[in-house]
Amino acid sequence: MALRSSLIKFRKEFKLKEHSITITRRIVQIIAFFMINYVILELIFAINLLAIENLFKVVPFLHSPRNSLSGGAGFLEYIFFSLGEGIFPFFLLGILILIIIFSNRIVCGWICPIGTIQDGCAAIGVKKRKTLKKETHEKLLKLKYVPIIFLSLLFVSLAISKLFDPNIYTVFKESLNFEPIFSGDRPLGLFSLSEFLFYTLPNQIKTSWETGSILPFFSNFFLLLVYIFYFGILIGSIWYPRIYCRYICPFGAVATALNKYSLLKLSRSPVKCVGRTECGKCETACPKQIRILDEPFEFFNGKGECDFCLKCKETCPYKAINIKFG
Repeated sequence: MALRSSLIKFRKEFKLKEHSITITRRIVQIIAFFMINYVILELIFAINLLAIENLFKVVPFLHSPRNSLSGGAGFLEYIFFSLGEGIFPFFLLGILILIIIFSNRIVCGWICPIGTIQDGCAAIGVKKRKTLKKETHEKLLKLKYVPIIFLSLLFVSLAISKLFDPNIYTVFKESLNFEPIFSGDRPLGLFSLSEFLFYTLPNQIKTSWETGSILPFFSNFFLLLVYIFYFGILIGSIWYPRIYCRYICPFGAVATALNKYSLLKLSRSPVKCVGRTECGKCETACPKQIRILDEPFEFFNGKGECDFCLKCKETCPYKAINIKFG
């Protein structure tokens, strides 16, 4: 019996050690989720957490400014809002660039609430994980650049118009506010899963509850399409991890473009790594379908797509993957 107990204890400890990175990441994700959305903690424990409100006024990932659970918004929302006011946000852009240069995309993999929600969905179907064909995957990766390029052109033009003709600027700005499709005050609202989950959906549920009818969900055809689209994304996350981060998230597009300049990297040991034919477990474990073994040994980042979740490092049986800085 003593031997059996020792073996069970050893297996449990070994399993914890084997998944120590994932366990640590989950703990960090849960803490970050509730700290950012501190209102949840206030409601549960009947406490006042206004002291931490200012810590999350500006967050380095896509976050809705209308989230009723949080007092802040994402960097990109503030950047585009500043442009909409005719102010070039050099300081915010500088901070955003520095965060990614020094921390890679850790905020995407470890802190972003939308990433946490998608990871929760993926956990439901962890044994059913699927991958897209390489060609399809690479084409879809380009989709997330469309909204960010469109909005950049739009809001930079708006800012420039204020410099040259305030009257044109006023007309231009007013023309952007055609709710519920788009708003100059919330430029990323249409492309934000955060906006949908933390504002649009709760408001519709509240309206339906007050009216005792589900008809509010069908009152606007465009909003109905938005519901179908984002519910499809959440369902798709069960089989295709981080599907929103991969193909839609505007912050993901900016972070991907800057990630290759990051000082924080992952590398493979050419001595320890045995390659795809004999192993390939790092690629199987990667939630973003990155072909790690096609990239240089010196460092790899999936062409900027890597969220630094470290699943590859944790899974590698040869301990061939290392974190490096510089």
